[in-house]
Amino acid sequence: MPTVAELPKITPRPLPGRFGELVPSPFQRIHIELTNVCNFDCTFCPKQNMTRQYQYMPYEKAIAIIDEIAEYGMAEKITFHVMGEPFMHPQFFEILDYAADRGVTTGITTNGTYLSSDIAERLKPLRVGQINISLQTPDEESYKTRKSRDMDFEEYKENILEFIGWILNQPNPPKLKVHFLNTLLKSEVPGEDWNLGTMSVINNTRELRNTFSYWAREIHSLLPNMPDVAKEDVQSRINKLTTFKWNVVNIAEGIFFETYILNSWGNAFVGDHYIPSRIGYCSALTDHFAILCNGDLTYCCVDYDGKTAAGNAFENSIVDILNKPDVIAAVEGFKKFQVVHPHCQKCLGGRTWLSSLANQVGSIVIWKFLKDFFYNKKA
Repeated sequence: MPTVAELPKITPRPLPGRFGELVPSPFQRIHIELTNVCNFDCTFCPKQNMTRQYQYMPYEKAIAIIDEIAEYGMAEKITFHVMGEPFMHPQFFEILDYAADRGVTTGITTNGTYLSSDIAERLKPLRVGQINISLQTPDEESYKTRKSRDMDFEEYKENILEFIGWILNQPNPPKLKVHFLNTLLKSEVPGEDWNLGTMSVINNTRELRNTFSYWAREIHSLLPNMPDVAKEDVQSRINKLTTFKWNVVNIAEGIFFETYILNSWGNAFVGDHYIPSRIGYCSALTDHFAILCNGDLTYCCVDYDGKTAAGNAFENSIVDILNKPDVIAAVEGFKKFQVVHPHCQKCLGGRTWLSSLANQVGSIVIWKFLKDFFYNKKA
């Protein structure tokens, strides 16, 4: 069985048609949502606003999509995530195995509830490239916002640590990223239940450093052979972090902690009372797109309800959908800092003229020109 490093290399090549002229291949990632069913009801997730039917992508449809992605060398990796918990799909491991056989690197984003030593062993032969664990709420109080019905925080924590310990001791483990929620810039949305438990998860630099330090010690306790000097170096780097930036810190070989700033999922909670954007920038359709569990191809992974659905990958090829006039118009628009699609105009807009203007200009300045500044990578 080849290691991840030995997987067949995907040769980048232009996609056919006008889209291939505008967007270089491969995409950084393509999101495939195998299910929108989740066993959490997180306060900070738009699950309750989702109007889509709960369902699972049929196995035959999933592998057909993987076949087309492999045929065109379309993506550096497939990541199984938009909404939902991928481990709840009844044929998830078979789909992972098929993707590996087709030479497609895969990534998993999971809420962590299904993780265990048994799952680590089942993943070992499947050549997964990266696993993102959405820990998000790293203590008992903030965990209340997950509204879990079947698992308390201590069990949740122990399952994640058990899984990480088994993964890190495998011969060729996948990269692990543990995600933490940063609420420094939380949205003050009227009517949204931010007060369940607490949404001050990581609200300042002191909390960021304390949280990362605590979980780093937990990880290091799983690695008895890790030299003390290496642990001290990790702590030294944690002590230099600031909460204002999007942080990625290498905690041990192959494992990273990453902060994610709490956001509004494209103004998901504001209803119809918003000021749409006219200018702005987004990397949707240039570094990624998503395919939902019903087959709808959407512009980005934040579109949890399929509002930008350009076509259905169960019915048409991905290439044909990407070359549709509305998709081309959206890509050309972003290249000119123009926001074309109505849902994108909502996503990059705001509840007031001032917030809308700030979001529009900020999207251009930050995501087009200053992304590296805000992405503080200590790897």
